[in-house]
Amino acid sequence: MQRTRITLSLLAACAFLASCGGGNGGGSESAPFTLSGLAATGAAVANRTVSIKCREGAAASATTDAGGRFTANLSGQSLPCMLEVESATMGKLHGVATAAGRVNITPLTSLIVARAARANPSTLFTTIDAAGFSNLSANLLSATSAIGTEASRLMGWSPSASPLTADFSIGDDTDRALDNLTASLSNASATLATLNTAAAAGTALLAALPAEETRPHTAIAYAISADDNTATTFPALGAAAGDVVDMSTTQRFAGKLASYDNNPRSPFSAYRVEVPANWNGELVMYAHGYRGEGLALSVSESAIRRYLIQNGFAWAASSYSKNSYNVVAGVEDTNKLALAFASISGKAAPTRTYIIGHSMGGHVATAAVEEETLATAVNKVRYSGSVPMCPVMGDVELFNGMAAQGLAALTLSGFNSQLPAALTARQRYQMLLDAAQNPNSVKVPVHNALFNNFPTAGFTPRGAAGAQYAAVIKNTTGGTRPIFDIGLSFGGSYVGGAYANFGVDGSLTGLLTRYSLDTSRINYVIDGDAAASAALNANAPRVSPDANWNPLRRDGMRWLPLTPGRPYAPIVSIHTLGDLFVPFSMQQVYRTRVVAAGTERANRVVQRAIRGATHCDFTNAEMQNAFADMVTWVRSNTRPAGDDVLTAATVAATTYGCAHTKDTFHPVDEATGSTRQLRGLIGQLGQACPAN
Repeated sequence: MQRTRITLSLLAACAFLASCGGGNGGGSESAPFTLSGLAATGAAVANRTVSIKCREGAAASATTDAGGRFTANLSGQSLPCMLEVESATMGKLHGVATAAGRVNITPLTSLIVARAARANPSTLFTTIDAAGFSNLSANLLSATSAIGTEASRLMGWSPSASPLTADFSIGDDTDRALDNLTASLSNASATLATLNTAAAAGTALLAALPAEETRPHTAIAYAISADDNTATTFPALGAAAGDVVDMSTTQRFAGKLASYDNNPRSPFSAYRVEVPANWNGELVMYAHGYRGEGLALSVSESAIRRYLIQNGFAWAASSYSKNSYNVVAGVEDTNKLALAFASISGKAAPTRTYIIGHSMGGHVATAAVEEETLATAVNKVRYSGSVPMCPVMGDVELFNGMAAQGLAALTLSGFNSQLPAALTARQRYQMLLDAAQNPNSVKVPVHNALFNNFPTAGFTPRGAAGAQYAAVIKNTTGGTRPIFDIGLSFGGSYVGGAYANFGVDGSLTGLLTRYSLDTSRINYVIDGDAAASAALNANAPRVSPDANWNPLRRDGMRWLPLTPGRPYAPIVSIHTLGDLFVPFSMQQVYRTRVVAAGTERANRVVQRAIRGATHCDFTNAEMQNAFADMVTWVRSNTRPAGDDVLTAATVAATTYGCAHTKDTFHPVDEATGSTRQLRGLIGQLGQACPAN
């Protein structure tokens, strides 16, 4: 684990410095040379004149094509050269070339020029002389590093090579970062000129922008539970057969840290840290799941605590400084604890830090290794690998899926047509709130119309409408797959998950200030009945989000951290097939995203299906195997096996999930529990895997 600075890589820095002539103002390149590159603001700066001034020689020009590309063949000029183009949306943009070849003209390069020259780029372009070129060239490397760091939150991205010369194209990561920069300026009611002024003055870019809006969630008063508030240590695990390390010999630290945001309403998070006597120098951070809307904060331990200690890993866990679905607090408070490990334990900083987590903690563990998080978090930790378990890998798509199910239930039960015609789709969805929140709630009668004996374990679909709704649940949570029917009727995760959360406000209980839910793209499928599917798609109410409901923030991470499928570290994720709270479809959403982000990122993610019947329904062996395989991958670059989560026929196979399901139980740590009971039920109902 290490503190991460957003700078050019050493290789890129060396290459850049060489192109600047060692920082001495460039050379006199009188032989003909070519400058070519891309002018873009996110969108291409198309069909515009690029004006060029060089240290020596006449002014020149080129013209961008429809894709923003340009080429200038120069003769009689000498480097360095400064370039200017007028964009339709952000005014004049500037770039600088210290060597022949690639040169970009973007808002980011304009800011680098402003910082390097400590001058307004447009004014500089008009007046620049030999001394100005020398000053500009001498300061480019430090300006590039500084602006890359300062602009990272505005872009949700950290440049790994010089934006002045890096090869990029419209639609790729760099270009999307420019789109984000444009959006961030719009959100701040600011312009590129605002940032150019700050860059030229040497003022931090973010300091030039207004304070961010606040949210209701910030005002909630959270407090550490009484036991954790005063704890300085915690009990050791008892001995068990097979232990090779005496569990009582670990060092165990408990205490509290200031909250990541220094909020006086929620000033602290509690923590636990355990270091074995045979510590291998590596640290595992554990992220807990959703704790509801209560005000008391408490620490959870990983179910594989014994395995970690027996294998020499230190571990640490935070309560977070906030409850609710606050993934920002999960990432930031966990990262802050990771950074404090050495001072808490008195040990050296770890050589590697991993992160694991369940449910919402799986969202934390996924987001923590996304490139955007590394660029925008206040407390930055570069993790070596991640094991998200039963994770919300699809961020808001979890809540969109719940809304889609609820609105389908409202329609198929017949209750939607009985509601007042004037109700909007959002208001119709809120008719599924609990009666305590909405006295006119129809949640209970809707489900009584669709199921027999609901919500008692073993409930079954009622009639044709119930069978259709069961098909909708199946197909919005991952499609035809083993264990789904057991999960629906016996697992309890539909009742405790989607059903319990139907109607939740689109602000996600105050975490956002705008409505986030979107079912406009949902395609309902009722197996074997195209007409019924078409009717449901036509008649189900559709909710849509407010514009700009979850923007990048200038003070840290987005309020709902995204998992866009751009991980920088290996991920091994596991998910039960019967989970209907955080369903298997989350794996499919994330796989689709990483595939779209390119082969390199897709190859960083391994996903495994587990034949469990409810939410986070894993055996310790399944969790341990996932973690051990992730660590081996990190240490030896050996990518472990996983499951295909996208091919429908593969997922529907009767043996799907058997490769990584391990129905074995630790005699002490898993002597009892719901997982053991439900695996037994799966066997009784004939869906167990062959002996494993």
